[in-house]
Amino acid sequence: MDDDILSESFRKTVQLTTYDSYAPFIARFFEQPCKASAIVDLLVPGLPDWLSRSSSTSGGLPKYFPKYNRLSKIRSSNVRSWKISDPLRRRTTACMLYFGCDRVDIEDEDNCSTTTIYVSSNSAVIRRMQFYLDPGEDEEKMGMFILDHAAPYATGFIKKWRSCLLIHGLFALGSRSLESMIMVFINTFVDMIHHLDTEFDTVVDCIANGTIPDLDGIAEFRRHLEVNIVADPERAAELRRIGRPSSRPGWCGHVWPNLRSVHAIASGSFASSVPLAKWFLGPDAAIRPFGFGATECWIGGSYSPLDLNQFKLNVNEIIELLDISKDDSTGALAQLWEVELGKRYELVLTTRNGLWRYRLGDVVEICGFDPTDGVPIIRFVERRNMTIRFPNVMFTEEQLRAAMSSAVLNMPVKVINWTAAIDDRSIPATIGFFVELASDQVSELSRAPERLLDELSRLNGRFALELKRDTIRKPTIRLLRSGTFSDFLQLKLDEGSRNNGQVKVPVVLPKAAYITWFANRVVQEF
Repeated sequence: MDDDILSESFRKTVQLTTYDSYAPFIARFFEQPCKASAIVDLLVPGLPDWLSRSSSTSGGLPKYFPKYNRLSKIRSSNVRSWKISDPLRRRTTACMLYFGCDRVDIEDEDNCSTTTIYVSSNSAVIRRMQFYLDPGEDEEKMGMFILDHAAPYATGFIKKWRSCLLIHGLFALGSRSLESMIMVFINTFVDMIHHLDTEFDTVVDCIANGTIPDLDGIAEFRRHLEVNIVADPERAAELRRIGRPSSRPGWCGHVWPNLRSVHAIASGSFASSVPLAKWFLGPDAAIRPFGFGATECWIGGSYSPLDLNQFKLNVNEIIELLDISKDDSTGALAQLWEVELGKRYELVLTTRNGLWRYRLGDVVEICGFDPTDGVPIIRFVERRNMTIRFPNVMFTEEQLRAAMSSAVLNMPVKVINWTAAIDDRSIPATIGFFVELASDQVSELSRAPERLLDELSRLNGRFALELKRDTIRKPTIRLLRSGTFSDFLQLKLDEGSRNNGQVKVPVVLPKAAYITWFANRVVQEF
């Protein structure tokens, strides 16, 4: 068929889809037993070798997406996985990614043989492809280092969030030659430094003595870690002279003089962690986002090193843009060459892994076009249905983030993280913000509710009107005890997310149970 006819037919006949369209087919992978005949040629020809698992930020169950021809590319290559076993070599990269996988065994019709499909995060799948890391060979590599990584391979399998960060931090601190860090989200960096600040004396003692601390969830990996840590009293003495992370701005530059980059997503809700991350990093190290990724597919690469929220759209998949000012139909879809500067759209994906006009739910704004090929440059705006609704007024994710950024994040306080929910403990209800600080500058927060009131009134005219009518009141801020957001990420992992290092804190809490969980950890209110 002629390409033009095929394209025209696609645009006229294929309707918009959501995950619900695919869920009955994905469920076949979790039937017991799982038969090959039930899943072969399901979304694309053949069997997948991975199921990529989402981080379930919205509060629902994780979503799963079959990925094809990933593991086969590793196994068909003549390149051996890169590994180095010498613990004394130069270690320049702290790679804080989770490599753990689950597995689904697929039986043939005669029950004579099985095929294994692995279940993991998309970031782990991509990294495994880069390093030719076959899951079937993980055990033999546990005590080894992958290329120039600061921590042994086993560190990438620790499921407990706090323990994972402290072990990564221990090996990173032991290497003065560290040049870069790699993680999915920038809040991982902030969490790690915060935990190092809390456990600084213990970690430095471990470096001095060449020991691994007693941490939850590392028993099965301890032997792989212990053989790779070398006592370094000189490095420990240097760290004690520098002091803990909270003792000075730019602490990372003193601890790692060669550190130049932290590679992580730092836009959207993760932008809240950027001010504190920069305070720890100092002037010599920059945050470098990989790009705009989703479990469904790669959306676009980072476009400008000066802007953490600019991405050039990926043209290797079919990405269309749904005009959010129109109705939700295929008639509102724009192709890449039809979009308008400054206009907002929802991303719609058709992928090589079998998604057809799939609504991602992410809203982006067109902020330019690459002069070399005309491909649109986008910035992330918000999740489309992430809102706080009152009877007469609604607040979007973008408005909540903008208000926090202007009213609180530029105050002289160090914010670890925050989230929001309806606060209906008194009448009338309002927006309640839960905030965790990395410092003792609590008194500064007393000014925050008034600043939030002014900023939300500026951003949302309806809010100002409802204030005058006394149908809503001034926002509240509840200060959380130290470590709350780290504990929340562990809670999400325990609930079944399983993507360690790729769990997100939602801007708006999606469950009443989560609101209660945070409320039970409040230490002060403003």
